[in-house]
Parts: sequence; structure tokens; C-alpha cells
Amino acid sequence: MAEHWGVGGLRWRLREILQTLWVRVAAFAALGLVTAATGSLMGPFIPDGLALQIGAEAIEAILEIIASSMLTVTTFSLSILTAAYATASSGSTPRAVQLLVRDGVSQTVLATFMGAFVFSLVGLIMLKTELYGGGGRVVLFVVTLLVIAVIILSLLRWINRLGELGLIGDNLARVEQVTLDALQTRLESPWMGANPLRGPPPADSVAIMAPEVGHVQNLDMQSLSDLADKAGVILYLTAAPGDMVHPAQALCHVQGMPTDPKAAHALRRDLIACINLRPARSFAQDPRFGFVVLTEIGQRALSPAVNDPGTAIAVITRMLRILSVWTHEVAPEVRFPRLHVRSITAEDLLRDSLMPLARDGAAMVEVHRAVQNMLLALTRMAPSVFESAASELSRSVQFYAGQVIVLPREIEELDRMSNQVLAASEKVVPSKPRDNRQMNKSSLS
Repeated sequence: MAEHWGVGGLRWRLREILQTLWVRVAAFAALGLVTAATGSLMGPFIPDGLALQIGAEAIEAILEIIASSMLTVTTFSLSILTAAYATASSGSTPRAVQLLVRDGVSQTVLATFMGAFVFSLVGLIMLKTELYGGGGRVVLFVVTLLVIAVIILSLLRWINRLGELGLIGDNLARVEQVTLDALQTRLESPWMGANPLRGPPPADSVAIMAPEVGHVQNLDMQSLSDLADKAGVILYLTAAPGDMVHPAQALCHVQGMPTDPKAAHALRRDLIACINLRPARSFAQDPRFGFVVLTEIGQRALSPAVNDPGTAIAVITRMLRILSVWTHEVAPEVRFPRLHVRSITAEDLLRDSLMPLARDGAAMVEVHRAVQNMLLALTRMAPSVFESAASELSRSVQFYAGQVIVLPREIEELDRMSNQVLAASEKVVPSKPRDNRQMNKSSLS
């Protein structure tokens, strides 16, 4: 599928490329190549007396040490990263591995090692071919000392990183941070500069179907707005970042579609090109994906093979910390008047993140305590945002608990906590603690 290369699309594509490992490795390697080559150009400006004090043999020995050691260290580091990826995939969730692959420290350290290896090879070649004069050797010697200092600093950073790379706590911290960033960005502009789309598109609008199966990763809002202005149409974007689409599902609806078949076909093609589809979801414009990944980590911890409710409780705590930044509803700031977009809702986030944990941890009272405490905290911190969603979810969570937990004392405790959530939402319902399971069945039937 052809992609639109407008300003927004180019910025998103550039950010996607810069997050890959090979870019930094290539940049540092190119820097080492350029640095070694400039030695011959600056040679004539170096005093002859200083050049005589530095022999080619000393520089050659240092460069040989760097070349051999950096190749070994790079190979060893790659094996460590491979093991860390496997550990993260099996210990947390495969969806969290992409954050580990894009770890800035790991990429910079590997790029430094590879760049130093290339630098030393180029320096040795130029020394052996006698392309360096006396002044060039001085420049090469000084730069070599700087490269050694950079290598030492990189090794120290790498040693510090190895102590936590791929561990469950490190993965949780990564997912929490990227989810918090995505949510804060979305809360600053919940409708991404467009008008709110709170219902179905108009009946007279024309659906633009997805060209393939995939997940929406990016909406180039500026390019979509420009196309709408140029064609004089109104766009209703029914596919939001993170949604899975297929050829039988509409990406958007167009009101005022041109009657000319060629113009309509061109507009359809350009609109599709402004919506970037990928096989998997990403964290950038999709806060819901971050919550889903956190939930998957908690679900794995609750599995019988792992049986680690403490990690699930830690996941719930991190979710609460992320959602605590959502303190009020934001009014739309319309910069693209011809566009209409759906926004994320508190109901979506809470349902996607807490219901799987409540289901898989139904027999663990400590997990249910954490869930009910989270719902109560959100209701008290931001009632205008969470009170309706929290009250409904509290009942559903209590239903799961009532089906499995057998101790009346624990059922009564959870029932009191659920009623606190309902009371905070001004939706208290009468309850009978000892008949909790029967009450929940009737409330959901």
C-alpha cells in the first residue's frame, strides 16, 4: 500500500526509522570513517616537531587492540541482547519486546562499539598504506584517545544496564513510561485537532474501505485536512490508532464525495495513503495498547504456571499511576474543522485493562482488593472522568469474585469495597454480603 509522504507522514516515518538499531550503528560507523579520513586532511597544519614524537608503531598497536576487542565485545553484546529478548518475551509478553529492541542505551552502546571497530580498521588501513603523514598521525592519535574515552564510558553504561535488562521490573517500567507518554499526548488533544465524533457518520456519507488487514498506527491529520479542504468534503474517521481494520471495514466516511469517477478514485487513493497501516500495533498514538500490554504481563503472572499475584498487583498500581494524570475532561480544540475523530474513553481503558485481570485472578482476593482500590481512587481523584465507568466495572469485577471466592468474610470485605466505589459514584445499591454470588448473577442476567 502506498503511503502519503506529507509533512506529518514524513515526520512519523522518520521517527519510526530512527528507532531502529541499524540507524545508530550506521551513524557511529560513518562517524568513525569520517574522523579517520580527516586526519590526512589536517596533517599539513600540524607542527613537524610534534609529529616526530608520535610513531606509527604506537598508534598501530593501539588500533589493533581496539579492533580486536571491539569485535569481541560487539558479538558478546549481541548475544546478551538476544538472551534478554527471549527472557522478556517468555517472562512478560512478546508485545513488550519491541520496547527492549528500541532501548536507547543498548542501541547507543552497540553503535559505539561498532563505530570504534570501523574507526580502528580505517586507521590501520591508512597507516599501512602510508596515507598519513606526520601531522596525520598526530590527529589520528588524539582522536584515538577520544575514542578510547568514549568506549570506557559506554562500557560503564553497558555494565550498569546489564543488571536489569529484560527483567520483569524493567519491562514494566518501559511499558508504563511509553503508555504514560502516549496518554498525556492524547489528553492534550483527545480528538487530535478534529471535531469529536460521538455517533455514527451521516447516512449520506461514502465509506472508504481499508485496502488490507492491519492495525492503524498513524493518522496524518494535516494531510487529511488538506485533502478535505482541496476537495471540499467532510471526513469522519471511524478507524482510530490501534484499531484492527480489514477490507470489509471502513477507514473513514466522506460526506460530499465528488461525482466524477476519476476525482472520486483519486481522493479515495490519497485518503488511504494518509492512514498508515502496519501488521502490529504500536505505542505512539495508541494509549490503549500500552494498557493491553500491561494487562498481558499481569495475566501471565496470574497463570497457574507462574502464580505471582504480586506482579499483577504491581501492574494495577502502575495503571493507577498512569491514569492519575487524567484529571478532567478536555474541551475540543478544533484545528481541522473538516475532520471528525473518535476519542478514547475511560470505559475503554478500564474495561480493556482490568476485566482480564479480574477474570484470571478471580480466586485471588488480593488481586480484587487492588482492583477495587484502584477504581475507588480513580473515582475520588477524577469523578467527572471515571465515576460512571468505575461503578459499572466494580459490579462486574465483584461478579467474578463472587463466583470463585468461598470465604464469606472475604466476600463481605470485597462487597464493602465495591459499595464504596458505588457510593463515591452516587450509585449505591443494596447488597447482601453472604448471598453475594447470587446477587451478582441476578444483576447481570
